[in-house]
Amino acid sequence: MWFGLSGSDANDCIAKMVPLATKRNRIISYFGAYHGQTMGSLSMSGHTAQAKFVGSGNVVKIPNPYCYRCAFNKNREDCKLDCLQFLEEHVFKTVCPPEDTAVIIVEAMQCDGGDVVPPAEYMEELEKICKKYGILLACDEVKIGIGRTGKLFGFEHFNLTPDAVVFGKPIASGMPLSGVVARKEVLDAGIATHLFTTAGCPVSTAAANATLDVILNEGLIQNALEMGEYIKSGLNELMDRYELIGDIRGKGLLIGAELVRCRDTKEPADKETAKIVYRAFQKGLILFYVGINSNVLEFTPPLTMNRKDADRGLQILDESISDVLKGKVSDEEMSRYAGW
Repeated sequence: MWFGLSGSDANDCIAKMVPLATKRNRIISYFGAYHGQTMGSLSMSGHTAQAKFVGSGNVVKIPNPYCYRCAFNKNREDCKLDCLQFLEEHVFKTVCPPEDTAVIIVEAMQCDGGDVVPPAEYMEELEKICKKYGILLACDEVKIGIGRTGKLFGFEHFNLTPDAVVFGKPIASGMPLSGVVARKEVLDAGIATHLFTTAGCPVSTAAANATLDVILNEGLIQNALEMGEYIKSGLNELMDRYELIGDIRGKGLLIGAELVRCRDTKEPADKETAKIVYRAFQKGLILFYVGINSNVLEFTPPLTMNRKDADRGLQILDESISDVLKGKVSDEEMSRYAGW
């Protein structure tokens, strides 16, 4: 067990300690991934937010299993996991030899990349590939862990056992705390190789214990599961009425609604997405938009969410979409707030 202060330094732990422990130099991560802002974590990230920075040269990025926008132009129905074939048949054979690959780091559900839920069989096959070549598998649970998806950790939705799990954000209810649970040989690979003065301080760990007590003892994980289905049902009703909504996806209270100008071409409706978020804010609903095309409305409400608040939020969203489609939100009005 290792403690830090944020998701960034926790993912940096993976970037530093796994190559040290395995005596392998290379790391594989994903297009669209967001692992943090420090050098190691941003190097493993594949998000546009970090595209202006040149990270470490030992990280190779591969396509995320983003079925709505498949990098190999396949439909979900006829997909044969070409993205994993690409890993073995091209990446391993050219730029990233498996015998020199220390770890593959993956988000069980990629959040800032667009709230993308991978096919269950993808995660299972990925673990098999890791075992085949002796590569460790790390799951970044910083944003989705601690109950949000309807499981304590997102990877529990899939049949896999990671070698390392990274957590942060919600664990201490706003107090600075993150952590890595990993194999002993990884975290004990060096002395004083990744430590911080106030990491794991008593105040933050006490807050984490209290947070876990509430989440586990007050049924919030089950509530996340049930309320997630309720909210997705409401979003699907909006999808039936608005062609702008191209896809609804997620698990528990991690939900994404991808907005497109045309469902056939899937042209990203990035400007409309920003306007909807801004209009919703004006009406009293705080939303966020994510995705490599800035066109996915993200719904990550508190785990204490109830039906009354969900209904009110869906009503405001309905009104906001309608206002934007009617031209009631100008480009100039929201220009200061767009940009993710």
